[in-house]
Amino acid sequence: MTALLGIASRLKLARLIQIVPAGSARVPLLAPAGFAGGADIVLLDETQAEANPAAAASMTLVRAAAQETQGLTGYLGRPGREAGRGADVVCLSEDDHDPARARALLGRWTQIGRRCNTAAEIDAALADPEVGFLLVGPGREHLLHAADVAPPSDPAATPWFAVGGITQASLDAVLRTGARRVAVGGAIIDASDPEAAARGFKERLRAAWNADPAMEAVTMAAFAPGPGLSFAPDPGPAATELRP
Repeated sequence: MTALLGIASRLKLARLIQIVPAGSARVPLLAPAGFAGGADIVLLDETQAEANPAAAASMTLVRAAAQETQGLTGYLGRPGREAGRGADVVCLSEDDHDPARARALLGRWTQIGRRCNTAAEIDAALADPEVGFLLVGPGREHLLHAADVAPPSDPAATPWFAVGGITQASLDAVLRTGARRVAVGGAIIDASDPEAAARGFKERLRAAWNADPAMEAVTMAAFAPGPGLSFAPDPGPAATELRP
């Protein structure tokens, strides 16, 4: 018997998303490096490219790397492209605002996210029962709004990740808005040592999380008995989802 935290619970505990271009020739390097450095999710971004057969192969590589650390596999783009590839979390592209349609395509277990660039989009995403997480930004005012309407320290709040050109130099300013989770692209994948870059972000995020007494409630809630924690037979190396 193996105790498995469900995808939703792991998403609540996640601090760092590493964003990687889908189909990149460097995925075999970047995915393992990101997970080894502490990324909780490696998110393949297919928003800047046409549908690419290599993206499916990339997801297979990310899934294999995730198994080593119990990380989550992620996808950013059109859900119709991702259907069948098996990502744990799927964030809809900015021009796709139909989580219900995404749910029909992706099935019951995938956590669906929204990319939010305005306060109105944040509010709409939080009101949608199909939305399990948000990517918010860029813009300090948007992060402040998200922190107000979905406090990261509230175990019942939808988790959101600050996004938009975040670097080690800008991370403190992001954390001062109340953000406790971030999604990072270039500052990790363009680094000479991506694993070390991911580790640098994760250590600072962990320190900010642990220094905020209010975040203890989020951690405790994620491990509390309930829908987030189940005991089930070991599903084997290919399974990353929690089944009833």
